[in-house]
Amino acid sequence: MNHLVINSRMNLQENKIFTLDDDPQVLVNQLAFLSTLATWKKGFGSWNLVNEFNKQVEATIPKAVDAFERNEKGSLIKLNNLVMAKNKPLAKKESVTEMAYQKPNFEKVWGKVSNNAFVSSLGLEKWIELAQSGKDSKISKPSMDNVLDYDPTIKAKDDLKYSSVNMPIILKSPMGDYHLLSGNAELNGIMDMHGNAKVWFIDGSQAAV
Repeated sequence: MNHLVINSRMNLQENKIFTLDDDPQVLVNQLAFLSTLATWKKGFGSWNLVNEFNKQVEATIPKAVDAFERNEKGSLIKLNNLVMAKNKPLAKKESVTEMAYQKPNFEKVWGKVSNNAFVSSLGLEKWIELAQSGKDSKISKPSMDNVLDYDPTIKAKDDLKYSSVNMPIILKSPMGDYHLLSGNAELNGIMDMHGNAKVWFIDGSQAAV
């Protein structure tokens, strides 16, 4: 059975709406992949995690086959709902109390952001080129539920409210998921104070390695 292998070069069809005229194997593969992605909270910060994700997708394929055999139309509806949920943008809140935000130094944060498998595969020069294409974006605390590699338990420094901060970096990967690449502690501190924050958002969904 041919099934999806997830890696940094995968190019999903972001706006694809599936029909029963599509290849049945594609429907099964996509349902298994998106069902797994919807519940995956470990991120893709290393190749071990990518491989673990792939194995979970493989284990889900028999369930997807069974689902389509039992209820073809219902499974198709579920698949397209998962597609739409994955493509839903991060919620934003405009009323952010302004702090002394600074644009990140993309070369200096390389040691941190390169822990992400996709970023690491780019190399430093392509990473800086992609990062420069980003922009500052305002997000609210509930939005972080959609972000992988985010730990809400990490505490910020006590003097955060008196200092300027580098904007935390959030990446949208070629697989359509969101990753916090840097600034976890600072983001938590700002969120605790204001309920929202400004981040440097990088759309890498169309990036090619």
